[in-house]
Amino acid sequence: MSMVRLFLWSLPLLCLASLAYSAPDGVFPEGEIVRARVESELATFRVVRVVDGLRHPWAVDWLPDGRMLITERGGSLYLVDGRKATAVSQVPQVWAENQGGLLDVAVAPDYAKTGWIYLTYTLREDGKGGTVLSRARLEGTRLTQLEELYRQTPFLAPNYHFGSRIAFLEDGTLLVTLGERGQRRERVVDIPTPSTSVGTTVRLHPDGSIPDDNPFVGQEGARPEVYSYGHRNAQGMAIHPETGAIWQHEHGPHGGDELNLIEPGNNYGWPDVSLGDTYSDQRPIGVPSAPGVTDPVASWDPSPAFSGMTFYTGEAFPRWRNHLFMGALAQQQILRIELNAHNRVVHQEALLRGEIGRIRDVAQGPDGHLYVLTDMPDGGLYRLDPVREHPGPDAR
Repeated sequence: MSMVRLFLWSLPLLCLASLAYSAPDGVFPEGEIVRARVESELATFRVVRVVDGLRHPWAVDWLPDGRMLITERGGSLYLVDGRKATAVSQVPQVWAENQGGLLDVAVAPDYAKTGWIYLTYTLREDGKGGTVLSRARLEGTRLTQLEELYRQTPFLAPNYHFGSRIAFLEDGTLLVTLGERGQRRERVVDIPTPSTSVGTTVRLHPDGSIPDDNPFVGQEGARPEVYSYGHRNAQGMAIHPETGAIWQHEHGPHGGDELNLIEPGNNYGWPDVSLGDTYSDQRPIGVPSAPGVTDPVASWDPSPAFSGMTFYTGEAFPRWRNHLFMGALAQQQILRIELNAHNRVVHQEALLRGEIGRIRDVAQGPDGHLYVLTDMPDGGLYRLDPVREHPGPDAR
């Protein structure tokens, strides 16, 4: 089959032009094979580069018809199908500085009915900023009916630790992770506490309203949107496909990256309770455990710097089913994690360490394959394809 390559180049935020590879009629651009054969413990696969030339991509999701949406941290949103990639116009302006910018994109589970696409991004006003959740509809190659649904409270000055991932629950609500905005050092607001949405996970209805069964509804001094708190910088979240359990990881400081099982109302401790230490002289931050604080399911030192994560449920890799896949920036790898029925990590395997670069997102496509975004000035979208073993001529 003819193999072709898609190239994307950075465009202004509201650019209407389409950058496209036009394949000959009848030829589907499958991508460029960059690793023909990778042997892992439970699967043999190849790595195919589907999209190239992305500038610090952050997230990918799929429309029901198979087209993809990809965000770039700098503020661009791309609509990609099998034959072309188009810069979407009328994307909200973002505060693109340091770790901030256009972050997650999530297509609503009921998209066929509602048409909503959800975005998180950073916004700055009067010298302070934070993470914002909005939704919009896609008409052709432009966003319409943009609605801001929620903004982190309060906005603060630092330009780092924004989170932010979106996940939809079976009950129709959604979760958003919000970073602690450097408040271990800044201490403009008190943490950990549910009195702000700094360093929290918030739970909202799809229109941004607050569910009346959230854990802090009606509690004096607490914000009703808060679902869990005491988080540092959770940049990955996934819902277990069978149990519905909410899983998050968060960046620790120097060491202490965590994998957490999220329960409503729980305190996860940062910065009073942490398994990490300071960058400058490796002094412990807080204590490793404390009453009333939920311990992580697992932690890592040195820090992999985890990013996007997903549970695999497809048919392409049957032996990976229900395993958790977590991207890593610093260690430039995918970590495959097996969990048992008691929510304990029983096995880990590193995939593609140092082979394709800093991994920002890991997601499952509608074709049942895993897709990977690399966070670099010349980043890309990669697909993992199974390599089928064929019996030899003498096999019976």
